[in-house]
Formats: sequence, C-alpha cells, structure tokens
Amino acid sequence: MFKGQPIEWIGNEVSCGVGMQRIDIMLSINGENRKVIPIELKSKPAYPEITIQLQRYVDWIEQYYLPNRPSDIEPMIIAREITNKTNRTYNDLINAFQDFNKNNNTLPLRYIEFNVDCNQNTILFNEVKY
Repeated sequence: MFKGQPIEWIGNEVSCGVGMQRIDIMLSINGENRKVIPIELKSKPAYPEITIQLQRYVDWIEQYYLPNRPSDIEPMIIAREITNKTNRTYNDLINAFQDFNKNNNTLPLRYIEFNVDCNQNTILFNEVKY
C-alpha cells in the first residue's frame, strides 16, 4: 500500500525494447486514477541528459503499455543529493525537468534525492519541488 492505495509491482529492470534499455523499477498504483510510475535510479547525482532516457521510457509506455492498461504516467528519478544547488549544472537540470514536463502528456516528473548518513547508518530521502 502507498498512501492507502494498492501498488502493483510491474517489475524491476523492465525491458522496454528501446535500444535494449531497461526501466529500473516500474510500478502501477490503482487508486481513483490508475498511475504507472517508471522510476530511474541513480547512485550519483542527476544530470540534465537523464530526461532523454526518461523520454524513451515514456514513449515505450505510451506505445506498448497504455493501450492495454490506460493509466496516467508519473515518471520519477531517485538520485544522490546535489549539495550545491546554486551552480549552473543544477539550474540546467531543473530546466531539463521543466522542458520534459512541458513536452510530455504525463504527470509532472518527480525528483527525489537521497543522502547517505554513515554516522546514523541511514539513507534520507527528500522530494525536491522545483
């Protein structure tokens, strides 16, 4: 369950047939409106070109998944925290996210950063509102 809604685990490393790429995790949430959530995981900080990869996933989902299971698409990136959010690279990343949202008929891209706290032996997640 996620926020009171049942989750369908479609799979991890879901082959999407686009250049033999694989979607890291793909979920479906069956709430009032069905959502399919392709999740891209990165062990390093996100970079602007990641949206090109997500675009291929969205294109594949629209062509092969949605005709059989009508859903809203809610793409998600989970990546290591970017500590300096004042540099040009971070601004380029946010601009790439905004362009992705404008050019797609999807729900807004969700961006979640994580930070490993070795002292507390925990991983902290934070959704970035951009």
